Amino acid sequence: MNPAEFAVKNRLISVITILIFLFGGWMAYLNMPRFEDPEFTIREAVVITQYPGATPEEVALEVTEPLETAIQEMQEVKEIRSVSSFGLSRITVEIKYEFSPSKDALQLIWTKLRNKVTDATGDLPPGASTPLVNDDFGDVYGIYYLVTGEGFNDDELHDYVKSLRTRLLTVDDVGKVVITGVQSEAIYVEIARDRAAALGVSIDQVFNDLAQQNSVVSAGSARVDDLRIQILPTGNVDSVSAIENVIVSTAASDGSGTTGVVYLRDIATVRRELKDPQSFILRHNGKPALGLGIANVSGANVVKVADGVRETLAREMTDRPIGIDIHEYYNQGEVTDDAVQDFALNVVMALVIVLVTLLIFMGKVSALIIGAVLLVTIAATLTTMNLVGIPMHRISLGALIIALGMLVDNAIVVTEGILVGVQQGRRKLETAKDIVTRTWWPLLGGTIVGIIAFAPIGFAAGNTAEYTNHLFWVILISLLFSWVFAITLVPLMADWMFKETHAGDRQDATESRFFVLYKDFMRRALRRRWIVVAGAFALFGLSIWGFQFTKAGFFPVSTTPQIIVDYWLPEGTDISRTNADMARLGNTVGALDGIESVTTYVGQGGLRYMLVYGPESPNSAYGQLLLRVTDSSLIEDLMPRIQSYADSAFPDAQTKVRRFRLGPGGGSLIEAQFSGPDPDVLRDLATQATTIMSEDGRLVAVKNDWRQQVSVIEPVYSETSGRRLGISREDLANALRSNYSGRTIGYYREQDELIPIVSRAPAAERAGVSDIGNVQIPSQATGQSVPLLEVVSGFDTDWRNARVRRLERVWTIKAQADPGPDELASEALARIRPKIEAIDLPPGYSLIWEGEAGDSAEANESLAATIPLGFAAMVLTIIVLFNALRQPALIWLTVPLSFIGVVVGLLVTNSAMEFMAILGVLSLSGLLIKNAIVLVDQMDLEIREGKARLDAVVDSAASRVRPVMMGSLTTVLGVLPLMFDAFFQAMAVVLVFGLSFATLLTLVVVPALYAIFFGIGEEETEAA
Repeated sequence: MNPAEFAVKNRLISVITILIFLFGGWMAYLNMPRFEDPEFTIREAVVITQYPGATPEEVALEVTEPLETAIQEMQEVKEIRSVSSFGLSRITVEIKYEFSPSKDALQLIWTKLRNKVTDATGDLPPGASTPLVNDDFGDVYGIYYLVTGEGFNDDELHDYVKSLRTRLLTVDDVGKVVITGVQSEAIYVEIARDRAAALGVSIDQVFNDLAQQNSVVSAGSARVDDLRIQILPTGNVDSVSAIENVIVSTAASDGSGTTGVVYLRDIATVRRELKDPQSFILRHNGKPALGLGIANVSGANVVKVADGVRETLAREMTDRPIGIDIHEYYNQGEVTDDAVQDFALNVVMALVIVLVTLLIFMGKVSALIIGAVLLVTIAATLTTMNLVGIPMHRISLGALIIALGMLVDNAIVVTEGILVGVQQGRRKLETAKDIVTRTWWPLLGGTIVGIIAFAPIGFAAGNTAEYTNHLFWVILISLLFSWVFAITLVPLMADWMFKETHAGDRQDATESRFFVLYKDFMRRALRRRWIVVAGAFALFGLSIWGFQFTKAGFFPVSTTPQIIVDYWLPEGTDISRTNADMARLGNTVGALDGIESVTTYVGQGGLRYMLVYGPESPNSAYGQLLLRVTDSSLIEDLMPRIQSYADSAFPDAQTKVRRFRLGPGGGSLIEAQFSGPDPDVLRDLATQATTIMSEDGRLVAVKNDWRQQVSVIEPVYSETSGRRLGISREDLANALRSNYSGRTIGYYREQDELIPIVSRAPAAERAGVSDIGNVQIPSQATGQSVPLLEVVSGFDTDWRNARVRRLERVWTIKAQADPGPDELASEALARIRPKIEAIDLPPGYSLIWEGEAGDSAEANESLAATIPLGFAAMVLTIIVLFNALRQPALIWLTVPLSFIGVVVGLLVTNSAMEFMAILGVLSLSGLLIKNAIVLVDQMDLEIREGKARLDAVVDSAASRVRPVMMGSLTTVLGVLPLMFDAFFQAMAVVLVFGLSFATLLTLVVVPALYAIFFGIGEEETEAA
C-alpha cells in the first residue's frame, strides 16, 4: 500500500503515532541528560616514578627509558610523552581512539598498562620508587566550590571540608568529590650542630631512637583461661610534647664506652608547621582556600546533580561554623541549564522564522501543515536521542538548529505537489498517492545524500571527531524522520486541511507573473547555455583565487566570563617568591572594574573543572589566576590591560593572559617541535626559534618547554678522603639533604593521617650555602661526625637542564609562543614560519609544527580519512537513483558552485575557515545535491511522459523553483540564530552564504548542464 494511502486510511494509527512522539519528545526534553559539552574521554594516563638524587638525564635514561620501552610494546598506545626532572619521571601515555571507543574499554587498557609497568619495575635502578599509574588524569569536576574560613586554621578548615565531602557523596549521581589545596603538615626536629656535638649526640642515633619509639610493632597475644588477649605496649608518641620528651642516647663525657641519655628537647627544637617548601597554594579573593570538586557519574544529568548538591549545601548551612564561607566558582549544571535554555530559545526562533517564511510564500494552510510536521519531527528526534543515549549539549542542540531548515525540504515538495494538484481540481487522496509515488525515491535519495554529507564527522576517528560526532547522528535521525513524515503525515494533514477544488474553480499556478518571467529567463539562458556554464565556473575560479585572503583557524574562543593569567618565573624559582608575586598580581587585578572574583593557584594548576581547562603540572616557578568577570563583553578590554600591567610590573616573569578555547586542543597556539639525538643541540635549535619569535614583536609568552637551565652546586667528593674517614658518597648526600631539605625519620599518627617527622638543621644553618663546608657527616666507621670539607676536594657550580622531554623515546623540545589578543594563530604562524623553517637542521634532527596548526592538521587528517568513502557513497546513491551516469555527473558539477558563496561569506564577515566551517562545506555538498536531484528527476519524468525536451527542462525548472527556493531559504533562515553562537558561527556563515549563492546558480546552471549533457536543441519545443 502507498504510504500516503496508508496514513490517510488508518487515521487512528497515524494520530496515535503523532501523540506518542509528541509525548516522548516532551518527556525526553524534561529528563534526558544535559551537559555543557559532549562527554569527551581524555585517553591519557600518567606514570609517575621517583628517583631521589638523580639528575634529569639520569632519570630519563635509567627510569623513563625502561618504562617507555615496556609501555611502547602495547599496540593500543598512540603516543608516549615524558618529562624527566630532578628525581622525578613523569610519563604521559595516550591511547588510540579505535582501541578505546568507550570508557569501559579504556579501563581494560589501563589494567594492561599497569601490568606492563609492574613487569618493568624490575629493570629500574636501586633507589627508584614503585611507579604510580594515575588514570584519573582526565576526570572533569564540573561543580567546583572554594571554601574559605576566616579565623580558622588549615587543620580546622580541612576537617570541615572532609565532613562536607562525606555529605556530598550521598547526593544521587555524584561520582567523586575531591579536595584540593590541602596544606600538608610536618613535625620538624631541628637539631643544632654545635649543641649535638657538645653533648656527644649521634644524629643517626637520634633517628633510630625516634623511629623505635613511634613504630607500630606487634607484641603478640596471651592466653588467659579461654580467652586470647592482645598485648599492646604503651609509650608511642601522641603529641609534639611527647616527641620533645623522647630520650636519646649520648656518648660519655670522659670518652669511655658508656653512654648517657638526654631529652630530645635538650638538643633540638620540635615544632609542628606547614611543610617547607610548600608544593601548592590556593587562595580565593586573597584568602587561603580549599577547593572542592564534584564529578557526576557517567551519563547523569548534571543539572539534576547540581540541584542535589545545592540542596545538600542549603541543609548543611545551619551546621556551618560562623566564618566559613563556600564560594561557588563554577557550576556546570547552571551553565548547562542556561546553555540549554539559550539553545531552546534559538530552536524556537528558528522554528518561528521557518514558519513565518512558509506562511509568506506558501500560504496559511501549507505553512500550518509543514509546521505541524516539523514539530512532530523534532519531537520524534528528541525521543530517539533519549532512547539511544545522545544527551543535550552544545553539539546535539546545534545539530537540531542546523537540521531545522533541512527538515522541511521533503515536506515542502510533497505539500507543494498536493496543493498544485488540488488547485487543478484533482481528488486529494489520489493527488497525494500520485505525488508520493513520484517523489518518495528521489526524496529518499536526496535525504540519504544529505545525511552522508555529514557522515565523515560521524565515523572519523580522533579527539576532534569524538567531540563533534553527535552532529552527524542527530542530523541522521532527524532527516530520516523528515522523509518518513513527509510521505505519511503530510498527506494525512493535507487531507484534513486542503479543500478540494471543483472543476469550475480550477487554478493554474504557472500562470503567475513570476513563473512567466522565470520561464522566459530560462529559455534565454538555455540559448546561451555555454556562456551560463562558463560564467558560473569563472566565478568558481575567482573564488578559488579569493580563498587565499581568508583566515585559517581551528576552534573559536569561549564566551565563558573567565580570564586565565599564566605566570612563569625563571625555572628553579622558590615557591615563596612565586607566591609573593601572585599575591601582588592578584590584588591589583582584582581591583579592576568588572572583576568579580580572583582565584590564585601557586605551584601548579587547579582541578579540571571544565573540559577545556588543562591544569599545569607541578612547578614552583608557576602561578595562575582564574578571573571571573561580571560580563563576557568586558574581556576584550580587560585582557590587554592585565597583560600590560603584568609585563611592566614583573619584568623578570613571563605572563600570558588568555581566554578559554572551545573544542579539543591545549597548550601554546604556536609550537615548533624539534627532535633529535642530542639535548644540547636541541636546546640550541629551540633558542634560535624563540629568538625569531621574540624578534617578531607581536607574539607573547615566548618560551621553550624545557624552560631555563638552573644552576647547581657540585661538591666534588674525594674518594680517597671518604674511604679514609669511612664516609661514602651516599653518606655525603644524606647529610646535605638532612641539613637543607630535611630527612624523614618517622611518622606521627593522628587519626587517619600520617604526619612525617622531619629532621633538619635550624634556620640559621640552612639559610644559604656559605656554611656548607661545616655540615656534619656521621662516619659509619668511627661513629663520629666530620665536617663536609674533609671529604670533598672542592666545589663546582654548573648550569643544568631542570627538565628534559622525550616523545616516542626521542629527545624533543618545543619553541612556543602565542599570538597577541587581536591576531589569529594562523596569521602569526604564517609570518614566522618561513624564518624558523630556514634554521639549518643537522642530520638526524627534524622540525614539525604542533600547537593549533598540529591539532588542526590532525583533526582534518582524521576527517579526510572518511571523506572519500562519504563521497563514494553519495555518488553511488545518485547512480542507483537514476540508473545512469550523465545525471549524476551533471549533478556533481554543481557542487563546486557552493564554494563561491563560502568565500564571499568568510571575507564579508571576517570569519576564519575553522574546523566547524569545514564541516559546513561538507554539508553544503549534500544540500546542493538534494536540490539538484529534485530538479533533474523532474526533468527526466516530464521527458518520459512525452513532453518536448526543451519544454520539459523549462517547465521542470519552473515547477521546482518554489520547493527548491523554499527549502534553501528555510535552511538559511533557520541557521541564522547560530550566527551569534561562538562555536557554530563559522559553520553558520558557510551555510548561509554558500547555500544562498549556490541555490540561485543551481536553478540556472542545472538546466543549462542538462541541455548540454543531453544535446537538447532550441527547436525541441512545442512552440517551435
